[in-house]
Amino acid sequence: MFNKLKSRKAPLSLSSVSNAIKNAGSNDLSPQDLNPRNLKLAVGDQLGLPPDSIVTAAYDPVQSLLAVSTKKNTVHVFGQQTVEVVFEFKTSSTIDYLKFVKGVYLVCVQSSGGVTVLSLHSKKIMANYTCPGTITAVEADPSLDWLAVGLSNGSIVFYDVDRFNLTPMRVDNLQKMILPKFKMSPVLGIQWHPRDIGTLLVTYDHCVVQWSIASGTLKNSFVYQLTRDCRGFEYSSFVERGGKKKIFGSAKEVIPQVAEAHYHPNGLHMASVHHDGTLVFWDVNSATILEARTITATGLHKPGEPAGNLNFEDAPLAIHAKWIAERDPELTQFLVSGASRSDPETVDVLDFGLTLKYSLTSYEKQGEFYSRPQNGQRKIQVSFNRRSKEEGPHEFIQSIIPLAEEGLLHFNGCHNPSSILFISSMGAIYLVNYALDSSGLISARNLLLPPSLSFTVPPATFYTTISVKRMEWFSVLSGKGNAAGRAPDQPLVNGGAPVNKKQPKPVGYDELFHTIVVTGHENGDVRLLDITAGEFHNEEKLISLGFRDTLFNGKDSSSYRISQVSCSFESKEMLVGLANGNVAICKYSKVNHNSRARPPANSGYGQCPLQHQNGDVQIVSLKERVSGPFAPSSFYPEFLLLSPSKDKLTSLKMCQAGFAAMGYKSGRLVVCDVSRGPAVILNQESLSSYVPSVSGECYVTSIEFAIMEYGQDGYSSLLMFCGTSAGGNLLVFKIVPLPTGGFQVQLADKTIGLNYRSSDSNTESGLDKIIPVNVSNGSSAVATLDVFLRLSQGIIVNAIIVTISSRDIRVLKAPKQKLAHKVIDDVCIASGLVTFRGGKGALLAALTRTGFIKLFSLPALSEVADVKLPNETYKRIQRALEGRSSSGSEILQSGEILLKLSSTEILDLLLYNDKTHSEPKEKLSDLLFNENAIMPPRPATSALSWAKGQTTYVSPNDLTLLIAGPNRKPAKHMESQMAYNISPEANPNQSFAYGAPSTKPNREQNTYEKPVRKAGNMNPYAFGTSGFMKSVRDGMDYVENGINDFGSGLSESMTETAESTKKSFYSSAVKSKFGF
Repeated sequence: MFNKLKSRKAPLSLSSVSNAIKNAGSNDLSPQDLNPRNLKLAVGDQLGLPPDSIVTAAYDPVQSLLAVSTKKNTVHVFGQQTVEVVFEFKTSSTIDYLKFVKGVYLVCVQSSGGVTVLSLHSKKIMANYTCPGTITAVEADPSLDWLAVGLSNGSIVFYDVDRFNLTPMRVDNLQKMILPKFKMSPVLGIQWHPRDIGTLLVTYDHCVVQWSIASGTLKNSFVYQLTRDCRGFEYSSFVERGGKKKIFGSAKEVIPQVAEAHYHPNGLHMASVHHDGTLVFWDVNSATILEARTITATGLHKPGEPAGNLNFEDAPLAIHAKWIAERDPELTQFLVSGASRSDPETVDVLDFGLTLKYSLTSYEKQGEFYSRPQNGQRKIQVSFNRRSKEEGPHEFIQSIIPLAEEGLLHFNGCHNPSSILFISSMGAIYLVNYALDSSGLISARNLLLPPSLSFTVPPATFYTTISVKRMEWFSVLSGKGNAAGRAPDQPLVNGGAPVNKKQPKPVGYDELFHTIVVTGHENGDVRLLDITAGEFHNEEKLISLGFRDTLFNGKDSSSYRISQVSCSFESKEMLVGLANGNVAICKYSKVNHNSRARPPANSGYGQCPLQHQNGDVQIVSLKERVSGPFAPSSFYPEFLLLSPSKDKLTSLKMCQAGFAAMGYKSGRLVVCDVSRGPAVILNQESLSSYVPSVSGECYVTSIEFAIMEYGQDGYSSLLMFCGTSAGGNLLVFKIVPLPTGGFQVQLADKTIGLNYRSSDSNTESGLDKIIPVNVSNGSSAVATLDVFLRLSQGIIVNAIIVTISSRDIRVLKAPKQKLAHKVIDDVCIASGLVTFRGGKGALLAALTRTGFIKLFSLPALSEVADVKLPNETYKRIQRALEGRSSSGSEILQSGEILLKLSSTEILDLLLYNDKTHSEPKEKLSDLLFNENAIMPPRPATSALSWAKGQTTYVSPNDLTLLIAGPNRKPAKHMESQMAYNISPEANPNQSFAYGAPSTKPNREQNTYEKPVRKAGNMNPYAFGTSGFMKSVRDGMDYVENGINDFGSGLSESMTETAESTKKSFYSSAVKSKFGF
């Protein structure tokens, strides 16, 4: 039954009969051999993310994949170029935690207790599990099988990701053992020891605990307790009481609540982060406080006068931190967000530099090291998105996600990050460069974001889609070479591989044209993205232009925030409309531009040379202000049209013939000759002089340039059509040459009241689109540079004009002949001319709110077919169709429909003929898993720490025996073998970490092999051996070599004893764990 409704020929109506009589002598442009039943709609790719919907994210540096979860219960996995796979969950609660495990699994965890394991190989759900309680913390080492899950009752359970079951091991609430009088605390955080997989760091609300999985004992506890004589007591007490004064007495001691805890990359130190903004640095082995400080005050744990530079009213709203390691993990920085309630956009960086040698440094010296960072403190500014005051509470950073570079996997993902991802409390996502140059400063990088992320980071404020000739697109794309002083573009992620999804070709597909999405963003960026279906070339498909540095007037963001964009690839010119009404005029050129120069930007335009003036509208030159990392050849903002008042742009159009038109909400109409100027050739302050009989506010809602014969002229002219509000009026202007070589604009005619809904509001009663159509072959009669240059030859283009509003379609013959009129029973969301492949004809297409594509013949407007969206797709996007977010959708000449779902989402629909093309039986998706991406080995402690007994070597097999027990069932799926194939255990020939025991099976010589010192193979997880105190390090290497020689000498005689002792120890541990 539903198949009959998908495509049907519309019945005849009285209006269609009347239109047919009027056009009896006209040539019907419809394809003659078209069967309406063969027209179908295919659903293509969806680009973008819902606005302010990000919940959490995860990054796999080895596979180079980024995963984000949204409030709509979807998980998006991004890779190189256009690689994107979306997983949809039919649950009521959101995905709060994401973890990449073993390279092939993506674990999605809900706070309500749901655990879902996804396969990156098959892109399917492998398993579902519900934990016994509410989940409050999750930790997973990317090279291990285990997911440590912290529950609201303070206990920890372990989920076997590779075998899809909960293990017998369970750790009870550890805070009750240390602080039995405190109320029960949930697990706030779990972190695996960076160099010992047998140890966990567990965070509770008043203490931090180091737990040994190997021995099943509590190794250390860390309680930050202040007495009344401590410098930080008064401040911490005030914050603990919530800012209220205690009337009856005062506490003798206070334990500030803990927010997070993080290991130093060497595992010897730890930092606990507290809700009052205190950062406490500990010695892990002795649980000794080295330093307690905030961003501004130090020594808070020491006795003395209360710290005077602490502001009680500026206590953190939500504080988060990460301990970042450079390529040498002994070089570290400590990132802190939310340290100040009044400045939530600032991230403080404590740059500690090279860590002091642990064995030779006293606690006092280590405390001084953390109180005075060697490389000082600096700030990273995260510019939050613009929001209205009605959008609720203040925005703050909710999580920090470093994006590690060069496949560096460990240290909690904080090893040598190139970028930092921030997720805010409002669901927004922010990206900040963090690549350090030789001087230790953060260097600027031009990141190529995945297409869906580029809509959101930062949020798009404008969107349109255009068809561009292939040669014109590549001619602009080829100018993206690196300029002097400009950092090369680098992809944010480069994992996965795109596949040809074999989507059917639309009815008007032309390989000579590319589909380009143009977006404007609130930070002043304009991005051009090639989304042509079936194009998988290696060239970059994104052009990004940044106008903020050039346009910012030093006052407000409206001077650079994008409101509209119009491009002409044929004349290589672009108009960028701004929120304050100004318009930047860009020309594609090669400019000797030094991106490092600091022109007089961030100020007004009073010093800019005047290019042209017409009345109160001025054009000034920006050539001396151009700044920013532009490509050698690019669309440079050379001029700026200044609006006389802060007016809103309602329409903006850049003609392919080199003319530009701007319509304003006040009724002003401005026309410029861009190619031969720029110069203002029309400055009409109000449209009321053109249409005096129209009542109400009248302004331009749509503009189109066409080349066609006007009336009975006997030659073609360049015409400008302007549709207005207040009933849908059409103004026709001629652009005629002057003897001086310039051009002028003349009003040729006007037609009043083309929208029968003239009584509605101005927005709904206006003309939404104007389409000029060549009646000889059905092609578009929009003005092009090629035809414009041939006007002097007296060419004649016979064309008609189609005007479209929300429920009204009319066909006109200039100047005033009305050929056809059609009232749509539904609301028209988008419309466009569809030209069929091979010049077979053309139809007018209209997308309606109820999910139909209505096709009309030209010029009679007879209904040819109704093609319905697939039911599943319509249900998913019904809310977007019925809301205002769909306004701005586009129908291209090829038959592609770009449906705007929100300000940051579009859906690609394809109108195709199933007689010549067909959809694939199974929808293909991009490849994600790379079986050749081998995980690096885990870092290990030095031989000295091992010899002193500070750590116990636990292998992954030992850990498996401890957590899963001796009866772990073998895996029955191929992902398990894939995960093993890329693991360090399966690739023992890789360079191992500094001081790591060898896993080679050959024991003929020595069980304990001497680590190689100062080898040419630079392993990223080795301790650094250069820089500060190098001579002391060499001395320690000598001592450690002596210990290694000692161990090697004893190893042969002790091998059997050690192995038997090890087996006995682990078997007793297993028995005590499982109650055997």
